[in-house]
Amino acid sequence: MRRIEQWSAGVDRVCLALAKAGLIGIALVILLQVAVRYGLRSPFSWTEEMARYLMVWSGLLGATCAFRRGLDPVILTVTSSASPLRQRLSQIMLGAAVVLFLLPILHYSVFGPGWNFERGFLWRGMGRSSPGLGLNMALVGAVVPITCLVILIHCAARITAPKILRED
Repeated sequence: MRRIEQWSAGVDRVCLALAKAGLIGIALVILLQVAVRYGLRSPFSWTEEMARYLMVWSGLLGATCAFRRGLDPVILTVTSSASPLRQRLSQIMLGAAVVLFLLPILHYSVFGPGWNFERGFLWRGMGRSSPGLGLNMALVGAVVPITCLVILIHCAARITAPKILRED
């Protein structure tokens, strides 16, 4: 296995573990919210917010795992029985589409208009905190560029793979 594939596999293991932990966290926080609301009649103000942030992190990290496994939506499926030229062309088109979609998101996560760092998504989030938990919103929003980077790593591994990963 080549280094990029090993790196992709390692990052995938971490993302999958964090996504699973987030889903378990969502269930526990919602269970706590229901128990306190109906058992003690005094609900916490932070439980819905925590569940929402865990859902965002779990969903985006889970999306990276789905992309690595080839479970992302496709318009045209190219199997291993297709010609090598068609397989290679599909890999190039996949890479171009992923880069075309993710690079602007990654760019505007860090920079704003005019390459201004202070107008970037993460920097603007640093000046805000969540109402219920008091979390810095840059921490919550950091999953967006992390997701973009992880998908780019997985895409590089898929493109450089010796054969098509998707077998349909």
